[in-house]
Amino acid sequence: MSSPSSVEETADPGEVFAYYAKKMPDVMYKYGPGPRVHFHVGLFPADARINTSVPRETLRKRLIDAQESMLDFAAEEWGADQAAPRRILDVGCGLGGGALYWAQRLGSEVTAVTNMPEHVPVIKGLASSAGVSHLVTPLLMDAHHMDIPVRHDAAVAFESVCHMDRRRVFPATAKVLKPGGWFALEDHFVVRDEWDGIINGYYATNTGSVREYEEVAEACGFTLERDTEITDRVVEFWVQSMAWTASELDHGYATNQWALPERRLIDSAVAHGRFFRAWRDRAAQTRLLFFRYHG
Repeated sequence: MSSPSSVEETADPGEVFAYYAKKMPDVMYKYGPGPRVHFHVGLFPADARINTSVPRETLRKRLIDAQESMLDFAAEEWGADQAAPRRILDVGCGLGGGALYWAQRLGSEVTAVTNMPEHVPVIKGLASSAGVSHLVTPLLMDAHHMDIPVRHDAAVAFESVCHMDRRRVFPATAKVLKPGGWFALEDHFVVRDEWDGIINGYYATNTGSVREYEEVAEACGFTLERDTEITDRVVEFWVQSMAWTASELDHGYATNQWALPERRLIDSAVAHGRFFRAWRDRAAQTRLLFFRYHG
């Protein structure tokens, strides 16, 4: 990795686009049907050792509940549950699970930005089924060049900024925020060089350092007010995800038919096994960063 004060380039846009296009049906199968469908890690108790010899549906529910726990914890950590922002910008919203969460839990108006055309009708459909179509507005837009005339009170990003050019996404987000608003994110940070290629290669990311995020943010009017490490609470997510994948493979071997491609399941099981080691050994970290925008 580069030195902590350097600025990383974004991951290749074509690779990121192809990665998410391929992952969409997998995400819907594993974490759907929603209406809140997330594609990020979740939280378990630190040092958890939870039995994995349970049905596939139990494992799947645990993963989804853990993702919801991540949002619950973030809402509390960032004070959103006490002072709900009227308007929230979801930067790199995926299938809109977070956007629906903020709308349903806080009653906030959420602008959900995605660069995937396929995501927009899915988000609209899920928002309708959740009864929050009037609060969630999905926009097909590059997060590096957001043209949104309305200023927002807050912005959030869950495991999306790691795909982006921080030198562009922070100023682009600043233009959409009111002075005094905040930009809070959950992201992964690789802290041992040998894991760089493994994690970035699998997820089509280009991870940076906390210091890099902070320096870029400061240059466009943000101050880092809170940095919360949650690595220990993420480790079990990889264990439960591996168990779900193994159960899917076992079911396929028994029936000679897989709901997801067998090769993809095998690759996922191997990768998540590696990630378990990286997070357990603290070679990679997961953190919540809270930036205040001063205008």
